[in-house]
Amino acid sequence: MFPVMFTAGLLLPVLCPLAAEEPDTVSVEVITIITADDQGRHLKYPSAVFYDKTMEETYLVNGGNGRIVVYGPNFFPVTSIGPGRGAANPLGVYVDANGMLYVCQGRTATTPARITIFNAAFFPVGKISFEDIPGAKDFLPRSLVIGQNGYMYVAGHGTRGVLVFDKERHFSHWLRPMDRIANKEAIESVKNTGKVVKASGVGKGASPDSREKKQVRSVVEDLPAKLIPRSNVKPNEEDDEMGIGPVKVIDVKRDSDGHIYVLSEETSKIYVYSPGEKLLLAFGQKGGSTGKMSRPRSMAVDENKNCVYIADYMRHTILIYDLAGRFMYEFGGLGYGPGWFQYPTSVALNKQGQLIVADLFNQRVQVLDVKFRSRFPLFNQAGGIKSNGPN
Repeated sequence: MFPVMFTAGLLLPVLCPLAAEEPDTVSVEVITIITADDQGRHLKYPSAVFYDKTMEETYLVNGGNGRIVVYGPNFFPVTSIGPGRGAANPLGVYVDANGMLYVCQGRTATTPARITIFNAAFFPVGKISFEDIPGAKDFLPRSLVIGQNGYMYVAGHGTRGVLVFDKERHFSHWLRPMDRIANKEAIESVKNTGKVVKASGVGKGASPDSREKKQVRSVVEDLPAKLIPRSNVKPNEEDDEMGIGPVKVIDVKRDSDGHIYVLSEETSKIYVYSPGEKLLLAFGQKGGSTGKMSRPRSMAVDENKNCVYIADYMRHTILIYDLAGRFMYEFGGLGYGPGWFQYPTSVALNKQGQLIVADLFNQRVQVLDVKFRSRFPLFNQAGGIKSNGPN
């Protein structure tokens, strides 16, 4: 185990335990580092991670070889599935309360993008396609969650908003957060409806600087094309007129009370909805400095610590916000040692409250015990305030 302490606002790890009286530090203890699949081969660009709390198993999309590896409670690899079982080109996974496995899949030479449903024995029993859904022709599913009402919410690439499917897995409607964006076509689509839409303001997107672009080029020589990091800002985007429109969504999660959390890489915001899909809260800010997000790719809701962890792909950090949407801490930074990252792309929480991070370019998964003291009175989802104390 490797205890690492980060001072709030700094990305300089120190190999020492967290002092109990320090209110503005976060301690990160590396529980284990996973580097091998079930065949003993080194992981190749792990791109998505999911934890099944019922079976206490971790599902990992090993993006470089297109397989899903399953790890037991002790993080030992027990099996994997791939094209032979109909799980070609996996992009994300989800396991429901009944043990059914949902695999988000990209296009192949012979099949369109889809979600394949597997039973507990990993045999395919169903499929969800997007070809007939208006506006979803180019959709690539990446993340999904089953809501409290049994509806399925799907996020990914190639469209704006979240696709919502009913209990029979038929397309029901779109859940589309509205915000200030710089896409003229999307803005016009809202104007043409004649609806007046309110949205919280956000600054224009900040494109990566030249140093960041050089870092990308230096590590992608043998990376599969679908995993190569790209700027989410077009060269002329900052000159475009900003307006209100539906945002792109990269990740979707829920908590035990049924709240739906929607993450936009485009706006660097999290949009929180009630179980009935009423927008309750939006928070986050785009940028390249402490407390801001350059390219957030994944999130995990920790109800025990009353916080949300967000993986920032381009800043190589994990940010921590409280449930009222206030930034508290961040840790990590570009590096190779324990507690450092190279393009973290997915996060999940296990039953012990440990944070599981798919560390893409370091070709490993880090399991972290993150400890910190709350910096603000914490928002209680029932509407009250929790006392400020150690977690």
